Amino acid sequence: MKKIKSLICIVLVGLSVSSCKDFLTLMPLNEIVLENFWTNKSDVESVLLGAYSALEQPDCVIRMSIWGEMRSDNIVAGRNPSDDILQITKDNILETNSYTNYRCFYDVINRANTVLHFAPIVAEEDPNYTGAELMANKAEAIALRSLSYWYLIRAYKDVPYTTIPSIDDTHDFFIGQTPFAEILDSLIYDLESVEKFAVNRYAMESANTGRFTRAAICAMLADMYLWKGDYEKCIKYCDWVIDRKQIEYEELLEKEGNDCTVELFGDETTQFPLYTEIFNTQNAGRMEGHSYNENFGSGNSFEVLFELPFEGGNGDDKTNNSFVSSYYNGQNMDGGSLFANPQIGMSFEGRGNAVFPQEFDTRYYHSVRRNASDGSTDYGIVKYAYESMQFNLLSGQVTGFQGTARRNTQANWIIYRYTDVLLMKAEALVQQSIQMGNEDSLSTAKRNLLDQAFSLVNAVNQRAIARSATRPLKKSDYDSDDKMETLVLEERRRELMFEGKRWFDLVRMALRDGNTKRLSALVLTKYDNSTVSAVRIKLTDMDALYFPLSKDEIKINDKLKQNPVYIEDEYIQKAK
Repeated sequence: MKKIKSLICIVLVGLSVSSCKDFLTLMPLNEIVLENFWTNKSDVESVLLGAYSALEQPDCVIRMSIWGEMRSDNIVAGRNPSDDILQITKDNILETNSYTNYRCFYDVINRANTVLHFAPIVAEEDPNYTGAELMANKAEAIALRSLSYWYLIRAYKDVPYTTIPSIDDTHDFFIGQTPFAEILDSLIYDLESVEKFAVNRYAMESANTGRFTRAAICAMLADMYLWKGDYEKCIKYCDWVIDRKQIEYEELLEKEGNDCTVELFGDETTQFPLYTEIFNTQNAGRMEGHSYNENFGSGNSFEVLFELPFEGGNGDDKTNNSFVSSYYNGQNMDGGSLFANPQIGMSFEGRGNAVFPQEFDTRYYHSVRRNASDGSTDYGIVKYAYESMQFNLLSGQVTGFQGTARRNTQANWIIYRYTDVLLMKAEALVQQSIQMGNEDSLSTAKRNLLDQAFSLVNAVNQRAIARSATRPLKKSDYDSDDKMETLVLEERRRELMFEGKRWFDLVRMALRDGNTKRLSALVLTKYDNSTVSAVRIKLTDMDALYFPLSKDEIKINDKLKQNPVYIEDEYIQKAK
C-alpha cells in the first residue's frame, strides 16, 4: 500500500472538502481538474485511493469505534475522558456532542461518487483502461460508498443519501433524510450489481486486506442481510467467504507446509482454517498469543477480509492510526503503570465472570489488563495497543507474559475478518431455527440448523481456548433456540470485543425483538445507582438506540429532522 498511497497527493487539492455551509461538507472540484485530470486509468486509481485515504482519517476511525462500541456493555469511561466521551459512556448524548458530526464519512462518499461519475468517461478515452478494470474500480468505489453509508445508518438510522458527486454547483445537496430500510435496499442492490466484478486477489499482497476484494464485499452483504432479516441470503454470502478461505488455506498449506500456522478447528465433520493460538518460541517453548500477533499485531492477516492499513510517519504517503494510541491503552500484566492515560476502559471485573467463563480463554488477555498495582478495578484496553504478546496458560494462570506495547500509530483497524463471518452465519442459522417455531422443536431440520450453528461457534471458541482439553463447549448444553442465540451473541462479544461491533449487535437484536428489553438488561449492568434509572427510561424508546444529528448540521440544512428523542430541552443537565 505504501507505493500506491504516494499517488494520492496529486488529487487531494481537487478533492478537498472544507465547506462549512453544506451538510455534506462537499466542495465542487476545480474546473482545471475536470478538464485536465480525468484522462487515463491512473487518474481513476489515484482518486479511488484518495477515497481509501479519507476513510483512514482519525475522524472516521474513532467514530467506527464510538458508534459501534462505546454505548455497549463493554465500555466505561477511563481515567481522563473528554467531556464528550464521558457523556456517551453515560448515554447522555446531546446534539452538541462533537461525535454527532458525520461529515468525514460524506467525504469518502463524495470521492467514491466522483470515481463512479468519471471512470466510465475515462474508459471511453483511454484504450488501455479495460472493461474489467473499469468494473473492478466501480466495485471498489461502490464498496467504499456502501461501507460509509452502512456506518451512518446503523448509527443514525435515517440520513441524507445521494449518489451524485459534487463536481459543480447545479445539484442541491441540502437534502433531507432517506429512511434506513430504503438506503439499506439501495446499498444491497448496488453491491450485488458489482460483487462478481471485484478482484479476488491483488498482485500486491498487502492490498488483499487493505483494499476491497470480492470476499470483503460478500462479508458486507452478509452483514446487511443479517440486519435485513433475510437469513438465507446472509448464509449465501457467508458461504462464499468460507469457501474462498478454504481455497486460500489449501494454497497456503501447499506453500508453507509444516511451517503453516493456519490450522483447522471444529469437529470431525466440519472444520474451518484459523491461525493457531499456540506457537513455539525460541526460549520459552509453547506459548499463547500467536493469533493475536497475526491479526492485531503485524496486519495483513490470513483471517482479515478488510482493514484500514496504517504505516505511520510523516509525508503525503503516510497514515497514522492516532485513535488506538489515544484511546486504547493497556497495563502491564503484573499490575504496572498505565502505558498512557486511557480515555476509555473496561466495564466488567475479572476473568471468572459471565463474559469469559472459560479459564483458558486467551481472548481475555488479548483484550484487557487490570491495573492491580493500586488495588483498583480499572481495566485498560489492550487489543490493538500491544504490538505483540506471548504468555503461557498451561497451569490455568498466566505465566511468562511478554508484551510489546505499541508506542507507534501503525495499528491496522480491522473492519471485517473471517471469524466475524463465521459467527454471522451462526446467528443467521439460529434465526432460521427460531422462525420455524416451537412446534418444530424436535424436527430434523431444526436440529440440523442448531447443529450447524454450534459447529461454527465451536470452531471459533476452540481456537481461543488454547488448552482445549479443559472445559470445551458441549453441544448438549445448547439444545434450544434461546440457548444457542445467547451463545452466539456472547461468542461474538468475546471474539470481536473493542472492534466496533458490540453496540451494533445489540441494536440488531433489539430490532428483531421489536423492543429494547434485552438490550437494556445487558447495557444497564455497567451503570451505578445514580444513573441507571435515567438510562433505563431513555432506552425504552427505540429511537434512543441511534445518535442525534449534529446541531450544527440542522442549523445549516433546514430539511433535516432531528431524532425526536434528542430534541433539545433547556432543562437537560449533563451527567457528572
